[in-house]
Amino acid sequence: MKRYSLTSKKFSGEVIYEFDDAGDLSMFDIRRAELTISQKKAMYNCVPTHVNSIQIVKTENSTVTEIFQEITFEMFWNKYDDKLSSSKKRAIAKWNKMSSAEQVKAYNYIRKYFNTLEGGIRKKYAETYLNAETWNN
Repeated sequence: MKRYSLTSKKFSGEVIYEFDDAGDLSMFDIRRAELTISQKKAMYNCVPTHVNSIQIVKTENSTVTEIFQEITFEMFWNKYDDKLSSSKKRAIAKWNKMSSAEQVKAYNYIRKYFNTLEGGIRKKYAETYLNAETWNN
């Protein structure tokens, strides 16, 4: 997943674009920007649908910046939410050995992983989820 922020001298705030792992647009948020009606129309007319086309929104008065996520272990631990069964000590040991990019992938995949569980199948322990690198399958 990649996120970008569009800022400009022509408006205050920022416009956020988010792209999934395939590079397709998954979110477009103008709520953080103070835009005129004509600026909103212009934004809607040039929404990049793929990460490779993010630069189409850039003008001489604007800047496009990639937003890098920093995911902490506590953020992962709270989102995974298996505190009674999982070993925090083993999970954090594995977490600390992972690259930042892998941590982001693991964190962002949690919801999708939970959605694959059906028929009363219990989710893996947090440390097993990390060791199995389920997000890479």
